[in-house]
Amino acid sequence: MLAATTRRPAAAATATVLALLVLVLFPGTASAHAVLLDTTPGNWQVVDASPHQISLRFNEPVDVGLAEIRVLGPRGDAVEGLPRPVHPDERREVIAVTVPDTLATGTHTVAYRVVSADSHPVQGAFSFSVGQPTPAPDAATAPASSGGDGLTATAYGVVRWLGYGGLAVLLGAAFLAALRRPGGVRRTGDRRLLWLGWAALVSATVLGLAAYGPYAAGRPLSAVGDFGLLGSTLGSRMGVVLAIRLVLLAAVAVWLAKGSPVPRNPRWHGGAVLAAGIALASTWSLANHSAAGEHVGFALAADTVHLTAMSVWIGGLVALLVLLRRTGDVAGPQEAVPRFSRVAAVCVVVLVVTGTFEAWRQVGTPSALIGTTYGTILVGKLALVAVLVALGGVARRWVHRAYGEPSTPAERRRRARYGPPEPEVRRFRRAVGFEAAVAVVVLGFTAALVSVEPAQAQVVREAAAPKIPAYTGPVTTVLPFDAGGPAGRGQLAVDISPGRIGPNTMHLSVLDTQSRPHEVAELRAELRLPDRAVGPLPVRVEYAGLGHYVAGASIGMPGQWELAVVVRMSEVDQATVRIPLGVR
Repeated sequence: MLAATTRRPAAAATATVLALLVLVLFPGTASAHAVLLDTTPGNWQVVDASPHQISLRFNEPVDVGLAEIRVLGPRGDAVEGLPRPVHPDERREVIAVTVPDTLATGTHTVAYRVVSADSHPVQGAFSFSVGQPTPAPDAATAPASSGGDGLTATAYGVVRWLGYGGLAVLLGAAFLAALRRPGGVRRTGDRRLLWLGWAALVSATVLGLAAYGPYAAGRPLSAVGDFGLLGSTLGSRMGVVLAIRLVLLAAVAVWLAKGSPVPRNPRWHGGAVLAAGIALASTWSLANHSAAGEHVGFALAADTVHLTAMSVWIGGLVALLVLLRRTGDVAGPQEAVPRFSRVAAVCVVVLVVTGTFEAWRQVGTPSALIGTTYGTILVGKLALVAVLVALGGVARRWVHRAYGEPSTPAERRRRARYGPPEPEVRRFRRAVGFEAAVAVVVLGFTAALVSVEPAQAQVVREAAAPKIPAYTGPVTTVLPFDAGGPAGRGQLAVDISPGRIGPNTMHLSVLDTQSRPHEVAELRAELRLPDRAVGPLPVRVEYAGLGHYVAGASIGMPGQWELAVVVRMSEVDQATVRIPLGVR
């Protein structure tokens, strides 16, 4: 990045400080994924006869094409012959599956995986019993989980990074060309760079269409050849926006082939490039965190503008580096470098404003930056951006010295003919190359951010907890927790009996640091079976007085379960205590 005047970096720094104050003083609302509201049969419900249909209702529409519902029987074996989930009565927030055969007596676990409005997969589970809860028999070994592997998510992440890189190169190179020669792209080098960005973006879009289905459905990477899964992808929100992106890229290809169908006026040309960039950037915003949660309209606009400004800035650096490597081109850098300096400063201000809004929405409070995956990636990205801004300040001083107003007519004539001295240009070119390399890493952080759970949603779901050994059978223990705040320390007394397959009773008591009963704002619990990709199963907790809570859960299969107990001390202070529970 090339900062503009000495006043602009100061203004950007001031804006950053104000942005952090906004984050501290006005906590945002979480932009969570789809949340399960209720099920039929209900969680932990005991029904007299086998249900003919199992349905799940969410707080927002979900894609049924990539949804999966698995039913695991009392012995952990999967119920075969289930059809694909459907939207009953065209209710897009509900998915249902017909049970073809009569289910056996005992406890059944329903594991689901759906795609939420922000195009990210969400999974969970619930349990119900037919006739009576499963007793404690000699348990059979459960079959392997049908979940996908990490290779699929990694491959999809690389494809996202390639897409961001292609957009940056395409938009940055086009905008820099507009700054230099309004009316079209005539140089062969410029056209090659534009076609390179276009080809990278088309490739990423096509590969994204192929990889998104396995990623969202939890399938292995080999499922990219499943045409049925590809058809489901095309019918999903992500498939629609990727198809729109391909149509837009076809129009861009026509523009590149013709050279320039826009007027020669520099403002019209730059405006046309920005309009095309905004249209392309919106295809990302319509299928990420901005498309879900509260303030969706503002979030979509902010995210689109943020991505456009980032592309102009980072892609412009790459195009500027290519320009500086051309020998004998004196007029090109004299036109492009000072103009790009001013444009890049505007991009920094835009990024600060829009990025602050997104941070307020997805992170909420500074404490959520610590201990969450989203917060860690965001802090890393901000650190790299700070490095770019610092490098830009150094570059700006060189630009002012090399391309500022000459003091004499003789100096003006010499610069017009020869430009800055070649050794200085080489040093400046190396500096721009280093900036561009850092910018490429920034794009990687950006691609990672859109694939992880927002920080606020993760804070609600989990918090740091002490490492404790796994228990097998009955559990009686007292575990410390720290929810933060002036009175956030305490202890959780846990008693689980019998800790085996079948009905289990849980007693949870909140104590202060002196082991006295302590009242809290809320206590909730859920069970997970990570090895089988089952969970979370909400556990119904009932208050029994004096900080004591009682819960019942019928565990239907063996394995290394985990009981997560969330203790909320206030509106913002909470902790999660995790109890590994080996069930046999």
